[in-house]
Amino acid sequence: MKSQVTLMPLTENRIAQDYKMIQKNEAYLESFGEGYPNLKNTNDYFLYLLRIYGDFQNLELKRFTICYENTPCGQIGLHSFCIENFTCQAEIFYWVDEQFQGKGIVTRACQLLLQHSFEVLGLDLLIIHCLVENVKSANVALRCGFTYEGISNLDNTQYKKFIKTVEQYTIEKKQ
Repeated sequence: MKSQVTLMPLTENRIAQDYKMIQKNEAYLESFGEGYPNLKNTNDYFLYLLRIYGDFQNLELKRFTICYENTPCGQIGLHSFCIENFTCQAEIFYWVDEQFQGKGIVTRACQLLLQHSFEVLGLDLLIIHCLVENVKSANVALRCGFTYEGISNLDNTQYKKFIKTVEQYTIEKKQ
């Protein structure tokens, strides 16, 4: 499995391809209270990415297309960067097209992103939030060595659901 899953940095010239993948999976993403609000075209997606990451250097280091056997099938990346108590941390997000689920793709993609986050970006702590009812996502976190921290409510006003109850998982950089 390891050689079949790769992460391709999201570059400016790949935005249109990724936007098509998002469109195809829009209903599926919204079923988890996620998604990409108010995106009507590729330019909207471009502006959304710039708002989150600021520039493309940041984007290429922090957001990736998941490929399985060289076929783009989802996204994984980092957001919500902060320094808290001298700890550099970020949240991981991921999703994979429904037809590619159950193959260990997200677990392997998450393992690759962990390595990149700790070794290249120098982060100290990573967090995964998943809906309480999203058992598959919780299992990904556990398979990747994350520790269950508890349940909390997140304000998610940019999406259709305003508050969502999530489980939080964390993993720290090994010294």
